[in-house]
Amino acid sequence: MPKTFEEAWKIVCPDGQEVVPHSKDFNDILEIMKQSGHTDFQDNLVVESVPKKAMTVEEAKPYIERKVVNTAVQFVSKRQWLSVDTNKKNFLKVLNSKK
Repeated sequence: MPKTFEEAWKIVCPDGQEVVPHSKDFNDILEIMKQSGHTDFQDNLVVESVPKKAMTVEEAKPYIERKVVNTAVQFVSKRQWLSVDTNKKNFLKVLNSKK
């Protein structure tokens, strides 16, 4: 299990003396932490973030902007709606039921 700074500090300075950054004691504490398996967050950072170049059209498709054509809502006239047999039968059925 990786050692914390406090655990390594107790090993290097058992009397509890103050540690100045970048001193020999401080570097020894960091070395003990590194040897125990502790990884610094800067070691995990990506050095170069180079975007991947698309080699084929399929890889590039998600990044190609496409024009979206907004189609107007088409209104259906009564004549068009009644041109469908089932609509016409249902319409006449409702009309005749009200008599």
